Amino acid sequence: MRVLVVGGTAFLGSFVVDELLRRRHQVAVLGAEAGEFGGPVSRLDGLPSDGRALREAVGSWQPEGVIDLVHDGPAQAASVARACAGRVARSVHISTGAVYGRSPVCPVGEETEVRAQASEEEAQIAADMLVLGAAGRGELPAAVIRLAHLYGPRDPRCGEWFFARRALENRARIAVPDGGLHICHRGFVQNMAWGIAQALSAPRAVGQVYNLGEEKLYTLAQLALGVARALDYKWEIYSVPGNLWSTPYAHTSFFDLRKARSQLRYQDRMIPRDGLELTLAWLCQNPRGEDWRWPGIERPFDYQREDELIDRCGVRLEA
Repeated sequence: MRVLVVGGTAFLGSFVVDELLRRRHQVAVLGAEAGEFGGPVSRLDGLPSDGRALREAVGSWQPEGVIDLVHDGPAQAASVARACAGRVARSVHISTGAVYGRSPVCPVGEETEVRAQASEEEAQIAADMLVLGAAGRGELPAAVIRLAHLYGPRDPRCGEWFFARRALENRARIAVPDGGLHICHRGFVQNMAWGIAQALSAPRAVGQVYNLGEEKLYTLAQLALGVARALDYKWEIYSVPGNLWSTPYAHTSFFDLRKARSQLRYQDRMIPRDGLELTLAWLCQNPRGEDWRWPGIERPFDYQREDELIDRCGVRLEA
């Protein structure tokens, strides 16, 4: 199949392109960055957000399938829909589980009501509705995939750095909120790329939404233990009140994956433990700078405050 990947030069895009190449598809990429891939790829000029560039890319490459990794608002979705309508056999649009809200009733199914809590989520919901509406009218053979929190090598955000830096700086203790019991659905990027490629050819995918994340779930405390294990390190984990302390992934939201398993035949190609080890090996070679930030966390490496919280109200968790 000839496939156009829109936005295929960033973090997720490079893995999606490599998975398509592994399946022997012919791939073209419309992206703003250079990008490195594991095989021959046609690079098309223009920005993914430029409607004219999209139309020219579809016209010149004549793809049978399109994967839109930008899909961040109704304007982008409309541009892709106009460029692809009547010209492709399948399009896959990559959304996010954030559209279900911060603390949905879990497990979250595809039928769960979407709720915008910020302008970004409102734009994402509008983009999803636009392409699904076009699919319902027979104008676009589209499927939407809502991803769990991505992680993996080359992740520019990389929430695992919050934990890894503490281990690399020989912190003996680490604080997690509320017993470390939060379960935030995550997805190793290589596994998610496999699932996205599956949607491109799944017989029943047109007009469907799929929630996609890794099959094995971890609590926040188990993630902290997993980071230490991957780095051959040991530390003591303490629970502190969640209103006083936060970490990446400190909320509970996880998917029901039955639809992805049955219709996309999704399964983890790499177990999450191995994915975490690969992520941390990359982080050790590419440590994040002092400007690393995570939404909702101020001064993420304020160890004095962390120690004071542990000493004042921390409860040690059993390993």
